[in-house]
Order: sequence, then structure tokens, then C-alpha cells
Amino acid sequence: MKSNTERPSAADPVPDAIQTLPDPTQKWKFISNLHPLSIVFVIIVLFSILTYVIPGGAYDRYEVTIGALGGETREVLDPESFHNIPSNPQGFLQLWTAFFDGAVEAADISFLIMICSGAFTAIIATGAITQGIHSLVKRFGSKFYAIIPVCVFAFGLAGAAAGLYEETIPFILVLVPLMVSMGFDSMVGLMVVHFAVASGASTPFLNPFNLGVGQALAEVPMMSGIVVRFILWVIMMALTSVYILRYAFKVRANPTLSICYESDCKKREMYNASALDELEGMNKRSMLVLLMVLAGFSVVVYGVLQHGWWFGEIASVFLYMGIVIPLVGGLSVNEMISKFMEGMASTLSAVLMISASRVISAILTNSNTMDTILHFLSGSLTEMPKMVSVLVMFAISAVSMLLVQSMSGLAATMMPIMSPLSDLLGISRQVMVSSYVFGTGALATLVPWEGINYAMSNLAGVDFFGYLKELAKFTFLVYIPFCVISLIFMTVFNFT
Repeated sequence: MKSNTERPSAADPVPDAIQTLPDPTQKWKFISNLHPLSIVFVIIVLFSILTYVIPGGAYDRYEVTIGALGGETREVLDPESFHNIPSNPQGFLQLWTAFFDGAVEAADISFLIMICSGAFTAIIATGAITQGIHSLVKRFGSKFYAIIPVCVFAFGLAGAAAGLYEETIPFILVLVPLMVSMGFDSMVGLMVVHFAVASGASTPFLNPFNLGVGQALAEVPMMSGIVVRFILWVIMMALTSVYILRYAFKVRANPTLSICYESDCKKREMYNASALDELEGMNKRSMLVLLMVLAGFSVVVYGVLQHGWWFGEIASVFLYMGIVIPLVGGLSVNEMISKFMEGMASTLSAVLMISASRVISAILTNSNTMDTILHFLSGSLTEMPKMVSVLVMFAISAVSMLLVQSMSGLAATMMPIMSPLSDLLGISRQVMVSSYVFGTGALATLVPWEGINYAMSNLAGVDFFGYLKELAKFTFLVYIPFCVISLIFMTVFNFT
């Protein structure tokens, strides 16, 4: 007689009831197997339907000059001027050219991504990057892990001080093979760049595009509170480094835990540690290539910080790097062009995602419902305790960033509303600016229609939804708790 705990053998028939039970993981597998573009399309349809339900509304706007942006002007709304206007529902007739319009609007960042990918694909084909990575790993020796916090603080500084974000995309093409060669996975290279620059830009001490504009519009002295903000940035970067190191050592100990395991196996064939012994050292041509790459990056950083370069100038530098450096590295003209085109083609899906992401904000703006949503979000703050109001401001900024998708644009939209509310509630405007600044990085990177994170994961060769899952863990376990605790302390000690 079989005991009650004995399992049936493989030969035993399985009851029909068990055979027909649905697999609870199938729904998630179905969603995760969808291309992000299909999900963005569904979201676009949902937002379009909402424009038939949400009433129209608008704030009056006027232009102000922002010193933090070198005298550029921004449209700022009058917080007392909200009024109802007819809505303009966005159906098929209004949206049938929206994707093309989004592609035109996003052409600058799209071409930056394509040109950077093309340039580095051609440069990597010279073999100099591979030799440089192997030499770097050798130099670090047993302290190879130290390169992760070094890179995190470097990219975090770029975001916190200069407001760089999209400009860091090309570094993924260097950091991913470096991390793979050290026994980690592609996800680590992606996290080092994206986690660091995104959290750095959202916990800044100088960033002109969110902190600078926010302080200017809130009539708070520029660069005020910089010591406190710098300390918070250091803490945030340390937490980010610890999180990434913990993940990195986990996948190094057991590579099969990585979602990139299969694709990284192919990369490791190229960047295998055993190949180090076969390299007698960097030849002069490879050293010249690496020096030219370093010079190119230096020119970009200098141009952005000193001359306010934007996507056109940055993309042009990488275009010439992608032409000249591969030729110096030994590729023929035809080989250089072929590799350049190969790299550009690999980013097509990312470019389409970025174009599609522009449609969502256009729907809300053209339907006259954007201001209605913002008015609704800010309307109940006067009835809340001070501490709760600060955290609600943080939440409102986080949600609003999903719709506006621009740090300086969100500042121009939210500061005129939040500033008088903070005075009414007895909240320091410095704290109010902090709640907005922290909010810009809370949720914006987690949504499928944020095209930059898809472009980065695409270049890194990492599954997009798998990356979103890891990004969500970092956001809810590290970033948001850090922001909430910081805002509580700021409120308690009346940070001014």
C-alpha cells in the first residue's frame, strides 16, 4: 500500500483535473515575450480613450529667463489661472500622423544613438578596445571589483553636476565588455551607467536642468544648500555601488542566475580571461586608437560643460570618431562603413521606441487634458499635514514626470504651483524643490515608453523587461526609501 506522502511515479497516469490546471506563469511569460513597442501601442490607445473622458483645462503661461540655463527662456504657468476649456479628444484622425511627428521630434536623440552605436561598432572592430580592456583587468588584478564604485561615482557626478543623461549612452559599449571580461554580466555594465547617471541626475547638487531651474523658479538662491545636497549625493552613490556590487558578485559566483547568461557566453568567447596570456601587450596602433577615443570623449565633455553642446554637436564628434579612428586602427574604408552601418542598424528598435514615446505626451497636450491632470494632482495638498504634503509633492512630481518627460519642462510646470502651496503649508521652498528634484527620478525610468532605458538595454544586449524588473527592485528598495527618509529629515530640520 502506498503511503499518503508517496509521489506517483512517472508511469502513473496524471488525473485530468491536474492536466488542465493553468500555468500561473503563462500570463507573465506572454507579457514578457511581447515587444515593448506593442505595449507602448496599447498605452497610446488607452491614453487616447482617456481624452474622451477627461475634461479640458488650461493654465495661462508666460515666458521667464532661466539663469541656470545660460539665459534660455521657458514657458511658466500662472498657478491662479486654471480654467476649463473644451477638450480635444484624440482619435484616429488626430493621431494617424502622430508616430511620424514623434519621430521628427525625437530625431536628434535618435541619430545620436545610431551614430554612437555605429561609431563604436567600427572602433571595437579594430580590436584595440579588447586589448585595452584586458590590460585594464590585468592592472586591477585581485581588486578588479573596485572599478564598479569608481565608475558609479564618475557617472553619478556627470548626472549630478552637469545633468548628463542621454550623453552617457556610448559608454555602455565600453563598460559592458569590460564587466563581462571581469566575470560579471552585461547587466552590470548597463547598471553601472544607467543606475548611476539616473540617480545622480535626480539627487544632484548642481544639475542645471532640474535643480538649477527648480531653484530659479522657486526663487531660492542658486546653489543654496549645496553642502547638504552633496552629502546626500555621496550617500546615494554609495548605496548604488553596494547594490550593484551585491548583484555583480552574485552572478559572478553563479553565472546561470543572470538573464544575460546565454548571450554573455558568446561575449566571453571574445573576452575570455585565458586570452590575456596570448596578448604580448598593446601595440602602438592600439594605443593610438585608445588615446583618440579618450580624446574624443574629452572633447564631448568639454563641449557640453563649457559651450553647452547638445545632440547635434555630440553626434558630430562621434561621427568623425567613427570614421577616423577605425581607419587609424587598421580597417579599410569598406570595412569601416560596413561596421558603422551594422552598428546603426542594431539600434533601429530603440529609435522606434523613442519615437513612440513622444506620442503619449503629445496626446495629453493636444487634447487639452495635461493641465487638467496637473490641477487635479495638486488640488488636495492644502488639506494634508506638512510631512504628508512633502511626500505627496514627491509622489506628484514622480507621476507628473511620466507625462512631461523633461526635467526642466516639469520644473516650469510644477514650480509655479508648488511654490505658493509650500508657503501656504509652511514648508520651506528648499524642501519643496527637493521633493520635485527627487521625484524626477522615482518612476520615469520604469515605464516602457521611456525610450532611453530601452536604448541602453538594447545596446547592452540585455532583455528589456528583465532589466525593468531589476531597475524596479533598485528603485523601490534603494532610491525611493532614500528619498523619503531624506525628505523627512529635511522637513523636520527645516532645510532652507
